[in-house]
Amino acid sequence: MEWRKNRIAIGAVAFFVLLTLTLWAVNSRNRQPSSSGELPSIEIDQTAITALEITRPENESVVLSKVDGVWRLIEPLDAAADQNNAEAALNRLADLRLTRIVATKPENYARLQVDDTNAVQVIVKAGEDTLARLMVGKYGNGMTMVRLDDHTEVFGASGSLRYAFDRELKAWRDRKVVAVEAANVQTIRFESANGTFHFQREGEGWTALEGQEALGDFDAKQVTGSLSTAARLTASDFAPEETSEARAGLTEPQATVTMTLVNGPNAVILELGTPTDQAGEVYLRRKGEPTIYVISQYLADRLRPDAKAFETPAAPPAPPPAMPTAAPGGQQQPQLPPEVMRQLQEQIRAQQAQQQQQ
Repeated sequence: MEWRKNRIAIGAVAFFVLLTLTLWAVNSRNRQPSSSGELPSIEIDQTAITALEITRPENESVVLSKVDGVWRLIEPLDAAADQNNAEAALNRLADLRLTRIVATKPENYARLQVDDTNAVQVIVKAGEDTLARLMVGKYGNGMTMVRLDDHTEVFGASGSLRYAFDRELKAWRDRKVVAVEAANVQTIRFESANGTFHFQREGEGWTALEGQEALGDFDAKQVTGSLSTAARLTASDFAPEETSEARAGLTEPQATVTMTLVNGPNAVILELGTPTDQAGEVYLRRKGEPTIYVISQYLADRLRPDAKAFETPAAPPAPPPAMPTAAPGGQQQPQLPPEVMRQLQEQIRAQQAQQQQQ
C-alpha cells in the first residue's frame, strides 16, 4: 500500500515533531519560575523596623538598631548613626515593589549581582522577628535586581534601590561635629599661631574683645561668615580607632575655637590637630568627647583665621574701558579723544581710592 512505501518519511516527520515538542517543553520549564510564577507581595511596615543588618561585598557588615526612637550604629562599633541615611534606607524598604521576574536559574545570579559575592545583603528585623531578607543586585532598565527570602527567582524592583544600602561605614555614622544655631552663639574666640581673635555679639553685629589692635578695616560680617563654619561643622571622615591623642596632635592642639551660647551653660570648644597621612586632611576633636574626626584642609584653615579674615575685602578692580568695535558694514567706530580717555582713567582711579578708604 502507498503508506507502506512512505513509512520511512512518515516516521522521520513524526520523530522531528516529537523532538520539537520535547525541546519546547524543556525550554518552557527552564523559563518558568520554580514556584507558581506569581510575583510575591511584599509590604514592610517602616514603623515596625527595629534593626537593619547590612553586609556589603567582601563581608563589610554594619548593624543599625533603634534605641529610644533614635537610630544607632551598634556593629562594628557603637556610635551615633547618620539619621538621614538610616531614614533613606527605611524609605526604600517601605516603597519596595516587585514588578517582574527577571531570571530563575542560579547561573544568572552573578551576572545580575545577586549572588553571595556581589550582592548587598539586607536583613530587616522587628524585635526578634525577621521581616525580610534581601539580596540587592545591580540596577538597569529602571529596575534593581533583587532576591527575596527563600525565593530562587530574581525579581526586578522598581527604581534604584542599592545606593541606599551600599554605603561605607563612615556614611552610616553621624559626622556632625557641631550643630548649633549661629544666632544662639554669644561669643566666639579663635586662637592659633595666626593670632587670637575674640568677638562678642552686639545686636546684629560683633565687637572685638581681643585682637582689635591687629585688625585694620574691621568688618563684622566676616565674623558671621567664620561663625557659620564653626557652628555647623561636619567632618568628612573619622580617625582610625587606633589613632592616639598624641598622633592626632591633640595633646597640644594647633588651634582652638571656643563658642559660648546664649542659653548654654557650657562652651563648645573645637581643637584642631595635625594633618593626617592623607594630603589635604586634618584631625579635629570636640573637647571633652572621645571621637577624633577628620576634616578638610579648607575647613581647618577657616578655623584658624588671621587678621585679614576679619577685614573688609578689597574691592574688585574696575573693568578696563571697552575696546572700540567695528560699526555695521565693517567700518570702525571713531576712538575717544586722548583727553577724554585720561579723564575716564582718572575718574576710575579716584573711585577705587574712595572705595578703599570706606
